[in-house]
Amino acid sequence: MKNAICRIGVLMAIAMGSLELVSMRIKEEPFDTSNTITRYTRETSSTIRDSFFTTIDFKAAISDNTIIKGATLTADDSDMISLLNNDLYGIGYISYAALESSELKALIIEGVRVSEKSIIDDSYKLSRNFNYITKAPSDLSEKEYALITGFIAFSKSREGLSIIKAKDGIVTQNIEEAESFTTLLAKSENSALAKMLYNTNEAPIHIKLGGSKSVESISRALSSAFTSLVPAFKAVHNYTSNEMAYEATQGSNKDSAEPLHIGFLARDLDINETEPALAGSYGVISKDAIVAVVSNKNHVLSDITRDQLKQIYKSETITWSALE
Repeated sequence: MKNAICRIGVLMAIAMGSLELVSMRIKEEPFDTSNTITRYTRETSSTIRDSFFTTIDFKAAISDNTIIKGATLTADDSDMISLLNNDLYGIGYISYAALESSELKALIIEGVRVSEKSIIDDSYKLSRNFNYITKAPSDLSEKEYALITGFIAFSKSREGLSIIKAKDGIVTQNIEEAESFTTLLAKSENSALAKMLYNTNEAPIHIKLGGSKSVESISRALSSAFTSLVPAFKAVHNYTSNEMAYEATQGSNKDSAEPLHIGFLARDLDINETEPALAGSYGVISKDAIVAVVSNKNHVLSDITRDQLKQIYKSETITWSALE
């Protein structure tokens, strides 16, 4: 009797499983390529939006929503991910750090899959640099200069690189082969910082950091660790935009009421045009990438070009069949 009941239970479980599979097949929506592509984008203040439209050569859309009329605005990566996971016909973009847990499908860009390797060697064409820029030495006191150069040196040390990686920054240098901060501190160019470090009576000096929100978590983590080593370094944070990083360090606002000692950008400086920075005052702190994404149920598109992405965002009525 017990065996009969068990067999009935097994048969019922199999039947229920079959019904669930049938139900899933019924719910599986066939992809109709005649449907319009739903375009998702970030707000104009987003540095991810800035980087995305810059890399697809569509800079006019960075700060003007009328250029991409009809596109749905999203607040952040989480909002973008939620919307795309519920829209079979949508397309958008997120940061590389958000991809793994997103359950979205990352599009291959011009034959190259996104990975740390393809981001580092720049073969993935939606890669971007996280950069820093400092005030010019002539605009700094001797102690400010020592603290700022020391902070930049720390960001390139074994300890600093480990912090950057822990905050989802992609580092191009082998962390194990990097010099320790203690080794860097012993170098002659950091003698002024070493003197401040070992002077227990050194008064705190406020160092203002800001710029891109995309680099904020890395900047805060680095400054917190650096302050624990160099107590005289007191970080003051203010992150709004890429433009702020240059303007408040070496641009038109460097002498304003809200200057920055160190600015961070989620893109390269426009050295030859609008952002002529002093040589030696800027550099790359880590790398990142923007990932073009669609629903993982979208089986018609796997590979796309930057020109096609630009075409999609320029058109309010473009259909999926236009990409075939």
